[in-house]
Amino acid sequence: MRSLFVLSTLVALVAGATLDFEHYWTAQEIDSYLDELASEFPTIATVVNVGTSTEGRRIRALRVSKDGIANRPLVIVEAGLRAREWISPMSAAYIMHEIVEHYYEFEHILNNVNFLIVPLVNPDGYEFSRTTNRMWVKSRSVNGNGCFGTDLNRNFGYLWNTVGGSTDPCSDSFVGTAAFSTPETAALRNLIQSNSANLALYLSIQSADQMVLYPFSHNAMTNPSNVAQHRALANSVVQTLMSQNGRVFTSGGAGLLQTPAAGSSIDFVAGTNLAGLAFTLETGAGGNSGYDVPESEMAEILSETTYGFLTMAEYVANQ
Repeated sequence: MRSLFVLSTLVALVAGATLDFEHYWTAQEIDSYLDELASEFPTIATVVNVGTSTEGRRIRALRVSKDGIANRPLVIVEAGLRAREWISPMSAAYIMHEIVEHYYEFEHILNNVNFLIVPLVNPDGYEFSRTTNRMWVKSRSVNGNGCFGTDLNRNFGYLWNTVGGSTDPCSDSFVGTAAFSTPETAALRNLIQSNSANLALYLSIQSADQMVLYPFSHNAMTNPSNVAQHRALANSVVQTLMSQNGRVFTSGGAGLLQTPAAGSSIDFVAGTNLAGLAFTLETGAGGNSGYDVPESEMAEILSETTYGFLTMAEYVANQ
């Protein structure tokens, strides 16, 4: 696999801003980048409207499909569920940068796989984290009594609110008032379901535990029927990740390596049989908390994460 063009290219947006991968983009800049890619590469990239956030921001995806051929196996990449994990949407943006702007380097993958990339599921929380509370986790739904937000990765409708979340509206792990009670998770659910016929692999990019996780999140002892396939690919991705910058990654069941919790996106996808494979890639950590990766350390993590994604994409392409 070739070396990625880390930080080698400035990305000029229609709006006139110049973006690079040396600083964190705003929600608006991430959104505008989708339009730029679709405008510059119309034979491979199109923008998909996914939904609207609580505060009225657009949630959109980039469909990457060489020559618009629809019946290839599909990989969905979702990022930015949790507000403080800034490296997650930036990783998705860098993945789009690579496979679209340098599409000619990934001919085998793009001849055999289509992609739907949702770089920022939680734009409201992301902006609130950027401007007001760096460690904010949730969305920005109005819960009453001065409480805001739902933990979007506890709001998906598979065994919702059975373990690991909170019914306290002020808690960082508030599960919401019902499964898919937030417009963000409802919109993502609809996108997944409407594309499930060809969905081969689902990837949630989160941070920053340095893990490759597979279902199920809700129980350490429950595995998908094809757990051996999940385990083998997760191990392969871990080897790829560790070969880049020497960071240590681990792989395994999400409910085993993390505290069991229901309502995750990968549990929903796997538990309702919407895709054959589902993973969470927990990126490299940095800064004081692990989540606040300094901009000076972004390059390594973005490249590293993209290599992990490409390992999964190549696996699907070779099936």
